[in-house]
Amino acid sequence: MENKLLHIVGGGYNQVPLVQLAKSMGLKVLVTDMNVNPPCRALADYYEQIDTTDKHNNLKAAQKYRIDAIVTDQTDVSVPTVAYIAEILKLPGIGYEKALHFTNKYLMREELKKTCPLHIPEYHFFETPLEALVFYRFHRHESEWLVKPINSQGSKGVYRIVDGREDDLISSAYLESRSRGVLLEKFLKGFEYSIEAYKEGDLIYNLALTKKYHYNSNDCIDERNTYLADIAPELEKSLFDLNEKVIRALGLPFGMTHGEYKVSGGKPYLIEIAARGGGGSISSKIIPYLTGFAPAKALLSHIFGIPHEIKIKNYKERFAILKFYNFKPGKIKKIYINRHLLQNDLLEFNLEIKEGGWIKPIKDSRDRPGYFVVHGTDRSQVLLREKQVESAVQVDYERDY
Repeated sequence: MENKLLHIVGGGYNQVPLVQLAKSMGLKVLVTDMNVNPPCRALADYYEQIDTTDKHNNLKAAQKYRIDAIVTDQTDVSVPTVAYIAEILKLPGIGYEKALHFTNKYLMREELKKTCPLHIPEYHFFETPLEALVFYRFHRHESEWLVKPINSQGSKGVYRIVDGREDDLISSAYLESRSRGVLLEKFLKGFEYSIEAYKEGDLIYNLALTKKYHYNSNDCIDERNTYLADIAPELEKSLFDLNEKVIRALGLPFGMTHGEYKVSGGKPYLIEIAARGGGGSISSKIIPYLTGFAPAKALLSHIFGIPHEIKIKNYKERFAILKFYNFKPGKIKKIYINRHLLQNDLLEFNLEIKEGGWIKPIKDSRDRPGYFVVHGTDRSQVLLREKQVESAVQVDYERDY
């Protein structure tokens, strides 16, 4: 492995564990990212500043450095770029067309209509904001509607449409899609879940099921993900069965998936599924802790042809909570952190605010001010630690937003 070069597309905070893993396996690493100095740059052997969605210039970089393999994790927009380069260079990959089915919400739904028509919400695709606006105004009384870019990530541009703001919200979603179109989708009432899975050969391993809670100010954005062994076995089975059916229908040859589902009227519906691990340290830290299985290490072993065994423990024997901070919007005067409360039982702590900066209202995942992950083998202690770590950070404001 000493002479092997891995190209990692995306150099943000969530990719740091992937770079560290690659280095620990003796690989050299090339990172490409749109930013001048992303978190992964200092860890990489080579770095090129290239937008992760720019598949042609990423290909040039891959050819320049003569890469041996290419991957990404915890970021949707890099998935087609990785698949495209792997296909051109004849490296292990999921295939460019398959990648589009996992990243383009319209293509995803069109493909799943063939095999899972009863498990996708009613949706309509529009190439222009005006077409979507006309449809909404004609059908606004039939249902509550969501507008979604067809190809964004992190709930960017995803909104529940509010009368009087439909023009602005649809236009914002269209901009997030890079002018490639939007979906209007009927809003489903019900609880939301996510599933982490891994596929190798003909086997699909459902690794863990998450309960998802959203910000009160924006019910499209996660505030809290819990792994507390509190989901009924019958519901778990129905969601796991659907997840496996979806992965097979979309034709994933191998690798990680992060699927999001909603249960409405007692029936599970797919919201979307990605061919990468869950963000917020889910694939890199939470899943390895809960299951003893590291999906990213299995993925790298697979693409480099390293023999490996897949052993997975029952995720319900341990507990974890991923919690995003929820501070009042405003300009920050002072941040107080009780370091004593952050010493133990933390898989991750990431605070993305600073004194003199602003805390914005939560419009999409980029506005969340940071998160932490608590874990343990005692459910009540994990719940207690969540409250302690949440209270460990206090903000003093200079003025309101």
